[in-house]
Amino acid sequence: MSENLKNKIDILFKKFNSGKHSEAFKDIEILVKKNNTNFELITSYAIMANKLNYTSKAIKSFTYVLKKQPSNIICLHNLYVIFLKKNFLDKALDLIEKIIKINHHHYEALRDKAYILYLKGNAKNAIEIIEKALKENNKDVFGLNVKGLIFLANYKTKEAIKIFEKAILINNNYPDSYNNLGKCFYELENLELAFQNFKKAFRINSQFDLAIINIANVLSLKDKNITAINFYNKALKINPSKIELYSNITICYCRLKDLENAKKYYSKASNLLPKDYDLHLSFAYLLLYYKQYSKAWKLFDSRLSIPRIKKMNLTHDVVKDKLIKEDYIKETDKLLIIREQGVGDEILFSSIYNDLLEKFKNVKIETDIRLKKIFKRSFKKDIFYSSGYFSSNKKEINNFDKIIYAGSLTKHFRKKEENFTGLPYLTSNEKKDAEIKNQIIKLSSKSKIGISWKSVVNIYGKFKSLQIEDFEPIFSKNRTVINVQYGEVLDEINRANKKGIDIFTFKEIDLFNDFDSCLSILKNLDVFVTVSNSTAHIAGALGVPTIVICPKKASTYYYWDYDNSLTPWYKSIRIIKFKNSIKNTMNEVNKIINDLTWK
Repeated sequence: MSENLKNKIDILFKKFNSGKHSEAFKDIEILVKKNNTNFELITSYAIMANKLNYTSKAIKSFTYVLKKQPSNIICLHNLYVIFLKKNFLDKALDLIEKIIKINHHHYEALRDKAYILYLKGNAKNAIEIIEKALKENNKDVFGLNVKGLIFLANYKTKEAIKIFEKAILINNNYPDSYNNLGKCFYELENLELAFQNFKKAFRINSQFDLAIINIANVLSLKDKNITAINFYNKALKINPSKIELYSNITICYCRLKDLENAKKYYSKASNLLPKDYDLHLSFAYLLLYYKQYSKAWKLFDSRLSIPRIKKMNLTHDVVKDKLIKEDYIKETDKLLIIREQGVGDEILFSSIYNDLLEKFKNVKIETDIRLKKIFKRSFKKDIFYSSGYFSSNKKEINNFDKIIYAGSLTKHFRKKEENFTGLPYLTSNEKKDAEIKNQIIKLSSKSKIGISWKSVVNIYGKFKSLQIEDFEPIFSKNRTVINVQYGEVLDEINRANKKGIDIFTFKEIDLFNDFDSCLSILKNLDVFVTVSNSTAHIAGALGVPTIVICPKKASTYYYWDYDNSLTPWYKSIRIIKFKNSIKNTMNEVNKIINDLTWK
């Protein structure tokens, strides 16, 4: 390149950097037309085009130079950065490999290769590469963040926290470090610390869309949906390509019971994201709230495509070819009904079995082994088999005309409000009832109050659960309190006993596995007070007077989500949404216990 041409390029870049973007770019375009074989000039033109977001021009020019100069590091680097931004990961990785081949110790290329492997879901192979890169520069904050993200993806959350904290010590003004640290705490279900770090990232860079989205996600989880919507909209303005945010906004409006806005955003979101099954399910819940059952149940089937639910339905991939896809079932069809999700869901949907068995004569039902004999006794049919008996065997599956998940029976048998009876449908073991009754009588002649205070289902279990001490306001001299909480809870009961809270527990009964005994205990209660868990459903299905304490965010649990205290699923249940304090909530519980006219 001539000295004169080099000077011209330098002048144009000075002009560009001074803010005269259009003028400088117009001048360099003219220069390229006159010198279209000068690769340094074309490279400079491509760099300027990229800075102005003339991406196609930049790609074309960088590619042109690389055809003539395949080892041009500047072009290789700039082009892979463009591909990375556009999420063309394979193309970006190919260019990085070329740079590394030219220079084995090219720090940025090694670092970015690790980053791309992480983005491609290959975090295991990325560890060695990022370690090698950081040997070249162990104080590079971006590199440390890449390493932290790789560790986080490999379920090494605590190690990842240390890495992000190290990055913050090096540079406490780098927003990504705080955002990524927040992600770690989010994974550990520490929402407060997650929120604090997301906010720190946002304070450093108020245009950081990822931090804004994460703030909104936490707000949404905390049921602060209006504020969450504001943040999601802010993120959309910054980055309109984040189309998944339309789904997030829709879900927030669903939780707010704002049907009009939910419909508006759902229409847009479902067109943009037809396979966003969480979106469809949330809208189904809203329709259920407004008792638009027929429409709701059709969308309800989207749950079967949600990964966290598919994991609970272990047989899904095996039976998918035979799953019923239409609304019509012939009465002569040989049907297999498969349990799904947790025990609570299974009990809820089994309320349809009497209707099903009345209409269809050729039915087999897979169920949780703990419920098998209870269902056999309750529905007076020897058609119940342990989960997986049929559905894990393809030869057995071929004997059925149609396969239906229990929850999908709703669209056939619960199309209208009047289809719900709410009447009890489970039958306890009379012999066991008598045994339990004799034990309870020996306790006292006082009123018998059963309690269950927690759910152990994933992250949502925390939102549903209470502490055993929270129930103290309902204890009185006129009541005998009986534990109906499953799981390892003796330590909690002992802790409560030391505080003067007297709770009786059947130590010889495993309430998690012995459902027959659980039914008999519930059957002998005057009232059962519980959070939303499987035992609540058992009590409702038995017709036991039950008070279910729900979180404010009850829309997650559509069967409790109604304006009044009633649910169409169980007539014997009364629902209390969590008030602003546990004291006020338990005062409400006491009022209902004292007024058992609904019993």
